[in-house]
Amino acid sequence: MQVKKLEQTEKERTRKLYEEAFPEDSARMRDFYYASRMRENTVYVIENEQEVEGMLCLNPCRVQFGREELTLSYIVAVATGQKYRRRGIMRCILTEALREEYATGKPFVFLEPANPAYYTPFQFAYASRREKRILKNDACYHCRAVDVGDESLLNELSACCNAVLAKKYDIFCLRSPDYLRRVCGEVSAGEGRVLSVWERQAGGGEKLIGMEVFDYPDTREQDARVILPDAATLKRCGTEPFIMARILSLPAFFAGISLREEVAAEERQFFFSLKDPLIAENNGVFLLRATKRGSSVERLSAETERRQHVTALTPEELVAVFFGMQRAPWAEELTSYRMERNGTEWNVRSGLPKRRRGEAYGTERV
Repeated sequence: MQVKKLEQTEKERTRKLYEEAFPEDSARMRDFYYASRMRENTVYVIENEQEVEGMLCLNPCRVQFGREELTLSYIVAVATGQKYRRRGIMRCILTEALREEYATGKPFVFLEPANPAYYTPFQFAYASRREKRILKNDACYHCRAVDVGDESLLNELSACCNAVLAKKYDIFCLRSPDYLRRVCGEVSAGEGRVLSVWERQAGGGEKLIGMEVFDYPDTREQDARVILPDAATLKRCGTEPFIMARILSLPAFFAGISLREEVAAEERQFFFSLKDPLIAENNGVFLLRATKRGSSVERLSAETERRQHVTALTPEELVAVFFGMQRAPWAEELTSYRMERNGTEWNVRSGLPKRRRGEAYGTERV
């Protein structure tokens, strides 16, 4: 089977499969996706002379990754035609996409799964949990619909959201006016609402403090996607597994890991081995040198494993440990990444048995 990366003029050929795989999406949602995201994303397919048998989209997302700003890929619209399933089509497509992403030097790719079992065979693991929160029902706070034609508001709201997220997370999708316009378009396609949240000031006037997103007319408040300071939260309504990630480039991934400030040493060395079934270049024995400024990874000879204490790891363990989902004694002196848990970009809402928050397009039908 040959995996093909589609040219821009070829992407419309995937619409038939998309409509079959994700019938929950309205025609309006599909039209919005093909008119917006399909203009900027990367689409991998396996096809025959008559039709597309399987597809996968990599949607670009501008992400704050520690001290850097990177464009990373968010996996959506993973689909195989019903009559082509269980032939290994999606394994071929996803493997090719991951290897090409690795070749570009990206630290990881991410997705929100409808069924995590589809992705665990490809060494994806959960990297965050979503927090459910409700805004205080208080006279101090009030909401307004976001006007996408108000450029000044979009700039102010982008800066406000980025500032709130930066205080809590090391990894989050950067907001911008274009980003907010797209979110508003997606939510409008589902007849939902995007609201700016304002706090009345004691001396008069009001201050913009964040946003709420209700994807559908019947979205409950605890299921709304919010970016708000903790002080504006009435209560937390629990958490749920959220984003899965897959490690790609080891040097890029570890660059943002450092020694914790309370560690007295200026440098620590850690020997580990990795077995990666999909990316052969990640297999081997490595030396991680961690300082207060960051980390570097050096490949070592196989003989090192006999001379040093080497911890055997998997790609899934790296995700779980360094995104703070799992504790490990060998990593106690190292920092971990705090990934955004509120998500106005991470989510995917269509193609699911139940409606969920987020980007208005299918997750998977494989």
